[in-house]
Amino acid sequence: MQWGRIVPVAAVALMASGALAGCGADGTVQSIDTGTSVSSCIDYVPMTAAERRESADLVVDGQVTKTDRTVELGGVYDVYDAEVTTTSKGDAPGTTIEVVSTSDQCTTSGEPVEYLDGDVLEPGGTFRLYLTKADPEDDDSVWRLVVPGAAEPLTAG
Repeated sequence: MQWGRIVPVAAVALMASGALAGCGADGTVQSIDTGTSVSSCIDYVPMTAAERRESADLVVDGQVTKTDRTVELGGVYDVYDAEVTTTSKGDAPGTTIEVVSTSDQCTTSGEPVEYLDGDVLEPGGTFRLYLTKADPEDDDSVWRLVVPGAAEPLTAG
């Protein structure tokens, strides 16, 4: 089963329904619609590198650089440019793609996302990225990590 895809899809479906609930202590997918913002909590299943690769639509190696841009995806995410050097799964996306680092915390629409141990992409550098489209229906949408932390730092040489 591909939990990396199922859990985020369930979160989007729940948010779209406008269900009234709260972030559960057990981290289950829930949402709160206050009329001005929507909060959601997703409890991602930890994945090995092999499981991340299987769940990803695109696996690339690339040089990651933080931009001054943000995007709203159930919370405000920083956008990174990834200069792609190698594509090992999926269709070659071009030389540079936009990427966001999936949050491991509850998110609130309109508010910056938070990370328990920090954003794995924050320091920049060369990474192997396990990605899926943030919005599969929109070819122009940014790519996102399949699960929080689905970026492996690569060393030079």
